[in-house]
Amino acid sequence: MSRPLRRITLVTLPHKAETAEVAAQAIALARHCGAEVWTADSWEAPDLPTHLAESDLLLALGGDGWLIQGARLAAPAGIPIAGVNFGKMGFLAEFEPEEIARGLPRLLSGEYWVEERVTLAVEHQRNGAVVGRHLAVNDALVGRGRINRIVRLHTWVDGQYMTSYAADGLLVATPTGSTASNLAADGPVLPPDIAALVMVPVMPFVSFRNALVLNASSRVDVQVSISAPPPLHEAILSVDGGTTIFVQDGDRLSFTGGAVRCRFARVRPKHYFYAMLVPKLQRSPILPPLPPDTPPPVAS
Repeated sequence: MSRPLRRITLVTLPHKAETAEVAAQAIALARHCGAEVWTADSWEAPDLPTHLAESDLLLALGGDGWLIQGARLAAPAGIPIAGVNFGKMGFLAEFEPEEIARGLPRLLSGEYWVEERVTLAVEHQRNGAVVGRHLAVNDALVGRGRINRIVRLHTWVDGQYMTSYAADGLLVATPTGSTASNLAADGPVLPPDIAALVMVPVMPFVSFRNALVLNASSRVDVQVSISAPPPLHEAILSVDGGTTIFVQDGDRLSFTGGAVRCRFARVRPKHYFYAMLVPKLQRSPILPPLPPDTPPPVAS
């Protein structure tokens, strides 16, 4: 048993009407358990950082992308996050909407365990000066921009030059992100609690093609080489598929395990990841097929 949770921050997806009923149910359950609840419908709510600093739990109603945004805020605040799934995959959520009535009182009463996951710290340098620092829960990608031309990425690991990629990009993922873009790029799935990162090239051309699993304390340095200024050739840094920054020729990016951990409050058994891995990846309705007799699009 962990300590009971008495101060809850609840954040819901604003554009999904079905979350309102579950949010109201969660608030009623929390208050019945003696917990205080503060609510918001945006991660940009002005008072959110203050409330997170005073909370015992962040409860997020949404899909995996919504939970990742919340986890980036909860990690520096040092509080766990729990999610109610309103998306397709539901890799990160603890509850389905119909499970909230039974599961939330258990969680709030202290019948939970905390799963800690590695985060990714990203530093962006230009001409020797730091121009940006970012925290990722899933992954970060340095790669080509809007123009379909490969970028050249000179890469060092722990100070040792390794190789130069000619590719669409280079992805560095946490264990959390190993089931996302990393998996699509043929990288390995990592257990969520392992202290490791995975580095995988995206569509490499006549380059080293293999994914590498690295210690979370390792540092990956990448120097970007593009042949001409935009719009002829450009490169970007993408963090968790949301934040996108244009990168210039000669810019240097570093990736290493973050100083903070992402913490998920769980009531399910500790082996849950392996129980859901294959069903989620093989039978999830993320892209349901069209009926076999669907006609092709009509040319305009």
